[in-house]
Amino acid sequence: MNRPGERFAPGDVLRSATVDTEISALFDLTGKVAVVTGAATGIGEGIARVLARVGAHVLIADVDAEGAERVAADIAGDPVVLDVTDAGACERTLSSVGERIDVLVNNAGSYHEAGSILDQSVASWRRSIDVNLAGLFHCSKPVAARMVAQGDGGAIVNIASVDGLLPCLGVGYDTAKAGAIHFTRSLAVDLAPHRIRVNAVSPGVVPVPTLARMRAGEIEHFWPKDSSVTGLMGPITTQRSANVPLGRAGTPADIAHAVLFLVSDAAGYVTGQNLAVDGGWTLV
Repeated sequence: MNRPGERFAPGDVLRSATVDTEISALFDLTGKVAVVTGAATGIGEGIARVLARVGAHVLIADVDAEGAERVAADIAGDPVVLDVTDAGACERTLSSVGERIDVLVNNAGSYHEAGSILDQSVASWRRSIDVNLAGLFHCSKPVAARMVAQGDGGAIVNIASVDGLLPCLGVGYDTAKAGAIHFTRSLAVDLAPHRIRVNAVSPGVVPVPTLARMRAGEIEHFWPKDSSVTGLMGPITTQRSANVPLGRAGTPADIAHAVLFLVSDAAGYVTGQNLAVDGGWTLV
C-alpha cells in the first residue's frame, strides 16, 4: 500500500482491485452478430479478431474467399464471399445472411488507384469511388433495413482514413475517404430515430500485408513507377508520415480497439463522429 505522499506505480490500481463488472460488461458483445467487410487480411482481420474475442459471432465478408475462410476458421466465424462494389450482391447477401445483424463494420477499401490525376484514368477514378465510398452505401442499406426490422438498434462503423482529412495518396482515394466521413454523419442523422448509431474511424499509418508484399515485389506497386510529378505522396506528405508525434506506426489492433469502443455500449451516446486513430499524424 502506498503511504501518504507516495506516487502510485503503474498497475497498482489494477493489482489492488478487481475490474468492475459493470464496466467490463459494456464491451461484452456475447450474442451479437457482426459483419466485417474486407476482413480476410490487414485492418479488417484485426477488427474481426477483436470483436470475436469479446463474444461476437463474426461474419468475414471479403472477395478473397480463401482468406475469409482462414480467418473464419480461426475465430469460429462464418466466411461470406462479397464484392462491395456489386450492389445487387450486397443486397442479396446482407439481406439474408445470419439470423440477425447487430454490428456492421464497413472496412473494405483499396488505395490501388493512388497517384496523380495526370495518371489516373476515368476507370481508375470510378473504381476508387466504387470501392471506398459506394461500397459503404451498398452494404449499409440492406443492413440498416434489417436493423430497423429487428427493432432494437444497432451500430455501424465506417473505416475512413486520415487521407479524407488531409490529402495524401491521390484525388480518387482522398475524395472517396472524405466522402466516407460525411456519409457517416448523414447516415447517423438518418438512422438516429431507429437507435442505430453510425460512426467512423480514420486510421493513420498502419502497415498491412498488402504494403509489405508490394515492397517485396510480390505484387504490383499501387502507383505508376514512372508517375507524373505530384504534390501527393511527395516531400510534404512523406515528411508527415515519417514524423508521427507518438513515434510509431499504428497496428490493426489499434484500429480494432477503437472500433470495439464505437460498437459497444460504452459508446451508447456517440453517433456521427469520426475518430482519427493516427498517433497524431493529422496534427503535423
